[in-house]
Amino acid sequence: MAKPAEPAAVAPAPAPAPAVAAPAKPAETKVASLPPAPETLTISFAVGVPEVPTSSASGIKTLAARLKADAALRVQLLAFASDPEKSVSRSRRLSLERAVNVRKQLLDAGVDSTRIEVRALGEQSGEGAPDRVDAITSRR
Repeated sequence: MAKPAEPAAVAPAPAPAPAVAAPAKPAETKVASLPPAPETLTISFAVGVPEVPTSSASGIKTLAARLKADAALRVQLLAFASDPEKSVSRSRRLSLERAVNVRKQLLDAGVDSTRIEVRALGEQSGEGAPDRVDAITSRR
């Protein structure tokens, strides 16, 4: 008599695969944002003249509007003046007078005086024109 066929060996059920976690989202890194680079309005003056040129009126009005619209903005007025006789005190005095005149126009346009800094630098014009006022805005 024939032997009954042995039942086929049943392979054990595979062990459950370990749960694979979904790849973790990279943590959001917060990068400190830097304030924007300062913007500069340059007002050119004629040699020896302290009065603000009328051609600069629209630029000063635009600057004043920006300052009034954004309470975090400040402006620094860097004033320069040349003197044909190379008098340090005369060029410093003229640069101060120019800065004060620009400041007055900003005040008349409604900008608070505590947001305006004036620096009279006289002959120290650096790389720019020797007779000018640079109005540099920055955030504080």
